[in-house]
Amino acid sequence: NKMHLANFLLFNLQQSRIGFILFFHCWLRNETLQFAHHINNPHHPHQPLVYHQFVFLSNFTLWHDLEFRYLDHFQPTLGIYVDLHCEGAKHMLKQASVEQLYNQHYHWLLHDSRSDFDFYEFFKSLNISVDADVSYVEQEKHEEAMSYRLYDVYSNGNHIGGKLNITPHYELQCNRFNCSLSRYLSTLHLRSKYRQREQLTDVEMRVATVVTQRPLSWSREMLLQFLSQTNGTHVDAIARFGFQLCLLLQDLLQCRMKFIFTDRWSTDDVTDGSVGAVVSKQADIGSAPCLATEGRLRHLSALIETGYFRSVCLFRTPHNAGIRGDVFLQPFSSLVWYLFGGVLLAIAALLWLAFYMECKSMRRRWRLQYVPSLLNTCLISFGAACIQSSSLTPHSAGGRLAYFALFLISFIMYNYYTSVVVSSLLSSPVKSNIKTVQQLAESSLTVGLEPLSFTKSYLNYSLRPEIHYFSKRKIETQSKNPQLWLPAEQGLLRVRDNPGYVFVFESSSGYAYVEQYYTQQQICDLNEILFRPELLLYTHLHRNSSYKEMVRLKLLRVLETGVYRKHRSQWARMKLHCYSQNFVITVGMEYVAPLFFMLLCSYVCVLLLLLLELGWRRY
Repeated sequence: NKMHLANFLLFNLQQSRIGFILFFHCWLRNETLQFAHHINNPHHPHQPLVYHQFVFLSNFTLWHDLEFRYLDHFQPTLGIYVDLHCEGAKHMLKQASVEQLYNQHYHWLLHDSRSDFDFYEFFKSLNISVDADVSYVEQEKHEEAMSYRLYDVYSNGNHIGGKLNITPHYELQCNRFNCSLSRYLSTLHLRSKYRQREQLTDVEMRVATVVTQRPLSWSREMLLQFLSQTNGTHVDAIARFGFQLCLLLQDLLQCRMKFIFTDRWSTDDVTDGSVGAVVSKQADIGSAPCLATEGRLRHLSALIETGYFRSVCLFRTPHNAGIRGDVFLQPFSSLVWYLFGGVLLAIAALLWLAFYMECKSMRRRWRLQYVPSLLNTCLISFGAACIQSSSLTPHSAGGRLAYFALFLISFIMYNYYTSVVVSSLLSSPVKSNIKTVQQLAESSLTVGLEPLSFTKSYLNYSLRPEIHYFSKRKIETQSKNPQLWLPAEQGLLRVRDNPGYVFVFESSSGYAYVEQYYTQQQICDLNEILFRPELLLYTHLHRNSSYKEMVRLKLLRVLETGVYRKHRSQWARMKLHCYSQNFVITVGMEYVAPLFFMLLCSYVCVLLLLLLELGWRRY
């Protein structure tokens, strides 16, 4: 009898790819030795290597701390055999239910050797999970063989209304030497484990649901109506986007859902809010995705990306952003400017030499009546660089060739220079030099923030030194200012009307107001700084949740079919588009001021020279 059982167990362990098993039994000593000898028989054909241990069941055994005392292991799955007709079996199985050990980490083989154990009545109230690997084994004796019928056992969650499911799997015929498959008792072998258990029609999952923009004093129906609406997607965008994905998950699982409303994700990493409800097992899943922080991952498992978080600081360029005269020097490097000036001076000297030789050597009717000074030829050369003509023209062939070379190089340089300057001035408005949170904290700009719980938590718990400096310079100094925390709509309207005012908000909700109230020119005039690094949001379940793999597979299906992308494009705006070709960009004083300053300086110099000449003539 024990040899048949040993062959059956070896066959089952080999099919399940398990090499470690624990036997809870009440056999006689000689039966146990016979069983162990058969399992360890090195001459058995195709014998898998099995590590095993025996635990004797009795009514006097204390089963508290069952997992720590008997089942602690480092294997992916540990096999457990239990003889249901032993005296202490029921006590041990009930303790396993209390410690929630009927899960995917243990391969349970519950053997009913007499076929008179009322399995359903005993197990219907126990805590067997949906990912459980539990097999109920019935045996029937024949002349020279033994048949074993296996039943797949699981529950969708007894604590939330799940019923015990028992599905016939297959039957084995075992003799003293081996086992063979006799027949399949159902179509269970044609489906995977989670394909068989994909419908949770008998349970009501508890869902921790975040609502930050509506009071929790509203009725359940009003809150659900707000979360279910598809208009006004900028209001409480992350929470409502997660709720929409939760409704998709409900359709895929075919289950009921009980929504537990809260006004925040958490107070710190794992306390209160939707995260705290999942950590304390008051909820099975949170509807709104959240950040996968180090503290949360000690208690939760991040299943799959279901959101995106982007917190930004937005402001228009201040009017006193600074004079930008360097744009007129940017087309050429310093070396090119020096070489071009040297070429102009060299051509000026050659022109003066040409005029001088003409006056000395050419006929009177061809030459000029005077020799232009070197300063005059320098002025001619500089005028040619500015595409200005000259009343003095050489008559000699060499002088005219020098003139031709001067105008040719001036034409090429001038055309390239003007095209670069024009494109630089008209391509986009001037942007601020403030590019980081550190620079923003050091600036004199006024700051406002959207009153979001995760923004306040980030200011208090962030380890980044620039955030601490920002909080000290911009937040603590305005602690008594009632305009520090503003709704997104009001804050972004202030950004539009007051260039230099900075507003910190979450992009998925705030960009809708920007597109609604801003012109295209104002959008292109905006400066954006990341308040915190761009982060992905994940759907989290408790680390020991039996629904992890099932929920992950369903959400992966939503991701693969493009349904997630469709909803994300509707609910999340991650970028502002600047269409600068739709309007004329005017050149402001920040660019033109250096030119007027140069003109003023030149007139001052001319006036001083005029006064000097008048004084020289008189005295």
